[in-house]
Amino acid sequence: MQVRRLALTIASLAALLSAAPALASLSQGYATSGTIATGSMVALDAKSSGSVVVADTTNSGRLFGVVVPPSSASISLSGTGNSQVQVVTSGTAAVLVSTAGGDIKVGDYITISPIAGVGQKVGDSSTRVIGTAQADFNGSGDGVTKRTIDTGSGKKEVAIGQIPVVISVSTYTSTDGKQKYVVPNWLQSLSNTLAGKAVSPIRIIAALLILIVSLVSVTVLLYAAVRNSIISIGRNPLSRSSVLGGMIQVMGIAAVILGVTAVAMYLVITR
Repeated sequence: MQVRRLALTIASLAALLSAAPALASLSQGYATSGTIATGSMVALDAKSSGSVVVADTTNSGRLFGVVVPPSSASISLSGTGNSQVQVVTSGTAAVLVSTAGGDIKVGDYITISPIAGVGQKVGDSSTRVIGTAQADFNGSGDGVTKRTIDTGSGKKEVAIGQIPVVISVSTYTSTDGKQKYVVPNWLQSLSNTLAGKAVSPIRIIAALLILIVSLVSVTVLLYAAVRNSIISIGRNPLSRSSVLGGMIQVMGIAAVILGVTAVAMYLVITR
């Protein structure tokens, strides 16, 4: 009976999670001293509180969000000032991107390009990113324009268009050839986002070791509990209810271990 209730509870939670709506886009009005095109990446204005400016390579450290039409966000908060733009800081928004950093693939991190307000695929350098691309962009398609930029080593023609991006401003840390212990870029960036700062690869590895030890312990615990339960029921079928009760207790202990592990990993990464 207890097992049935547990299974029913798990099924209900799974159904609720699967039916949960996607994270709504949140935008807010911010003052600006000039016109900013829709889809442009913006940064907080260092000279004026509550204002934004077009993002470029000089202010990428203050990268903040993306300008959208007021009607495009699911949630919109009014700001102050006569000259305003609506800026999305979470959710999904259409962002102006270019091929300055190469063709963009789904899942690529997007950072600011040499063209003010326009993004590109992140390169080998550590930088701030606006979020992750949700569509490919190779410079072809409707609404694409061309522009010539100076790369420092010569002129280069790039394509500019719009793609949907999940907005989550964070720090991207490149690990290529810069550390003894190889940590995948996606794992490094995820850790940076959780911690809100650049995380040492040593801390990431320590957190992974804690996770591995915890998973091994839980696996051994559950295996031993299941094995002993089968043996006990085989020897004495009447002990089934008490054995199942013991199994539920073991599962509870395993859940506690995993919870403590998650807290420990978070503390290791963020401290």
